[in-house]
Amino acid sequence: MNNLPRASTAASRQHNRKYFAAACITSAAAAASLYVRKWRDGKLHELQEAQTSGVFTATAEKSGISTTNTKNGNVGIHRDLNVLATTVARAGLMGTSVPGAKSVKHELDTIRKWHQDNGFTGGLVLRELTEPLFDATVDMDEDEIEGGDDVEPIPHHELWQRECYYLYYELRPNGEIRQQIFCRGTTLYADMRTCVNAKMVYDDELGCWLHAGFLSHADRLLRDVLPLLAPSSNRRATVEACGHSLGGAVALIVAMKLKKRGYNVRRVTSVAAPRFCGEADVDALQLLLPRDALRIEDDLDIVPFLPPHERGLGDKLWFANDGERDKAYYVPFRGRGKEDDWWLESVVINTRIPETLTHLNSTHRIPSYVAKIRSLAAQVEEEELLSESNNAEPLSTHSATKQG
Repeated sequence: MNNLPRASTAASRQHNRKYFAAACITSAAAAASLYVRKWRDGKLHELQEAQTSGVFTATAEKSGISTTNTKNGNVGIHRDLNVLATTVARAGLMGTSVPGAKSVKHELDTIRKWHQDNGFTGGLVLRELTEPLFDATVDMDEDEIEGGDDVEPIPHHELWQRECYYLYYELRPNGEIRQQIFCRGTTLYADMRTCVNAKMVYDDELGCWLHAGFLSHADRLLRDVLPLLAPSSNRRATVEACGHSLGGAVALIVAMKLKKRGYNVRRVTSVAAPRFCGEADVDALQLLLPRDALRIEDDLDIVPFLPPHERGLGDKLWFANDGERDKAYYVPFRGRGKEDDWWLESVVINTRIPETLTHLNSTHRIPSYVAKIRSLAAQVEEEELLSESNNAEPLSTHSATKQG
């Protein structure tokens, strides 16, 4: 009988030790997390803020590619933020513009009307999905349609969501044939399977290792869109690509392949795109992109940091919180061997789990990115007006002095 209290006391002590160990581990993890956050906030202060980078403008006349922009050492690129916000919004039209639509034609009519209402007068092709995406020889059940070699057949009641991309084309007053490819983001379960197919495969055309799922998706899209594009020999024809999430990674791969095939690819924009290439290949792949290659990311959006072992490409417009307030940073592409920049791509350093989970349903979506870009545009426009006012004051003073 006397052994019972002793056994109970021993069990209680063991239980308390477990609680104490758990408390110590939790405290250590919290302290480490706090230290990492403070360290990261300090590193963010060393980055260049987007509105003072000289890259972004709120004036359309200043946008484009130039060799005269030397502000802060960022030579060659001007991006009009209002145009950028509209471009990002256009990438989000597929699968959302007509909730419950039963046909691709219904989607096409609505997307075309959106463009007309917003001043786009060119033509538009939304990929028709009542035909096989690329292989007409596949035997298909009458109630299903083939979605490609890496996805399951798509039931007819989901066809309205299955557009892969749309092509906008317009003949500009200066004779330019502008062609813009917009790649749809993750919508269906089949798209999720594409995203998690993260094994690295070697692509002979680009000579690099790429994410298997994204590469397969990009190749399928490329085979489909090529007959719709003006020939690469037409020097008046230009190509731009833009995509969100899965579509952002696909847009980058498509842009590289088109450029390598001789097409005049002028610009590519990825929004919240996951990673798709290895560290060893980033420098070689970056050279295959057009000079104006921009990826837009939010530090509360976990998708751009996945898969953790892969890398993204292009200059970065990064919406991040430095511990005091939300800011936008411009981060030029950093190649291999930049020892001081390793943290920029680190999932551990940049993932703020509580905040990310809280905003999970909003930060990855197109409206969130559009709102932040428009807010940045308002800040840049205010600074541009202030700068013009300051530059005009000495002239006014000089004129008044001369008249006196």
